[in-house]
Amino acid sequence: MRILALDVGTVRVGVAISDPLGLTAQPLPTIPRKPDRAFFEGLAALIDEYEITVLVLGLPIGLSGQRGDSFQRVEALRGELAQRWPSLVIERVDERFTSSMAQEVTKNAPRKRKQKKGLTDQIAAQLILQDYLDRNRK
Repeated sequence: MRILALDVGTVRVGVAISDPLGLTAQPLPTIPRKPDRAFFEGLAALIDEYEITVLVLGLPIGLSGQRGDSFQRVEALRGELAQRWPSLVIERVDERFTSSMAQEVTKNAPRKRKQKKGLTDQIAAQLILQDYLDRNRK
């Protein structure tokens, strides 16, 4: 059983995958969020290739618990994913602080700004998934 996590942005989607035992999370290349067709084709390829059974979405909740536009976009995407893949278990994880932690990790990475943003999205997805794996370890 492999688990996939997404850090959904408006431009890119950070992606991470669990190891086969569900102990650790590794980042995968980002998927473009738009156009929708490219996003769903990229996601479908990963679901098929890795035989994903659980998809974890980072849920953008504000520091004081507010649920803004980003939250609504992720919830709408969750509904669309559930329609496209009804057998896929879709979980949500509070992603507070993951982006800032990922930015801290990548701060000194010797990359161009655009590459660094993609790396930040990958690390954020990895942190979301690792949090999920740690909380659900049997």
